[in-house]
Amino acid sequence: MPELEGVRYRTVFFDFDGVIADTNTLKRDNMHSAVSKYLEPEAAREFVTFFTANNGIPREKKVFSRFDQRTGQQILKDYAGLNDRAFERIAPTPGFTRFFEHCRESGARTWILSGGDAGEIRSILRRNGLDKFDGILAGPDTKSDHLSRLTFPRPALLIGDSRHDHEVAVEFDLDFIFMNGYTQFAEWKQYFQKNKIIKIVTNFRELL
Repeated sequence: MPELEGVRYRTVFFDFDGVIADTNTLKRDNMHSAVSKYLEPEAAREFVTFFTANNGIPREKKVFSRFDQRTGQQILKDYAGLNDRAFERIAPTPGFTRFFEHCRESGARTWILSGGDAGEIRSILRRNGLDKFDGILAGPDTKSDHLSRLTFPRPALLIGDSRHDHEVAVEFDLDFIFMNGYTQFAEWKQYFQKNKIIKIVTNFRELL
């Protein structure tokens, strides 16, 4: 089991966007393109700000909170198509493959815990030979919904890049590592001065 800060973790949860893959900026731009058909420029920018400020929450919940069913479904369809094309060359973030292999070799359970789309995640993993997780817990269900139904060995660790990830870790008594290399959480420094966690890293190389 991976040992960090003197703790041998039996379960490791990984957020996906901004942790395993540097996809946050691509997704932001793709959502802007998808909603621009239906909103004036300023309103489109405001929605994208709302969308990225709530990273970690499933896209469906965010889109349908602002659009009717028909429009929301079309936005989600367009967004998924843009993502499919943009993600063809996405590779794991630095150090991830080695850290993941270390977790598996040490006997830890490994899960992806994401607000993203399971199909998109699985496609990126397969292209990079990394479709070896114990499971992918993704949208449209929330992270809290998934964890409330899951039984897993402890101690457990969550590696994420958003405030929402930390809130989920607190809710389910998980240790937390914040990855800042690709985050869109602008206020993370101030936030983690008040909310103590076990570690802040730029990427997985700092965990090897």
